[in-house]
Amino acid sequence: MPEVLTTASVLTCAHGATLRTTASQSALTVDGAPALLVTDLLAATVPACPNTDASKGQAPCVKVTAVSEGASRLLKVSGTPVALATAKGTTQAVPVLPTAWRVEDPGQTLLRTD
Repeated sequence: MPEVLTTASVLTCAHGATLRTTASQSALTVDGAPALLVTDLLAATVPACPNTDASKGQAPCVKVTAVSEGASRLLKVSGTPVALATAKGTTQAVPVLPTAWRVEDPGQTLLRTD
């Protein structure tokens, strides 16, 4: 079972930049850190993506555009699925990558779910 993501989790784009996430809720915490919901991942930004060589047609990640995996089927907060360590998805980067971001470190080992 994968770990629940929290504000202590580390997520990175395919180019190595760290995603900036903010928890939209505080009802569910793990080891003092608010759990992240799928909607929090969709609001994540990528402030320092190095994929910026315009001469090669590149554009940086900037923002998460989709979550393709990693939404809990069982654990929800106010009806919204909690994000899991299996989460990954796409960003607005050019060229488009099928997995443009992923979880490097869930940041906790206490709470796991489906």
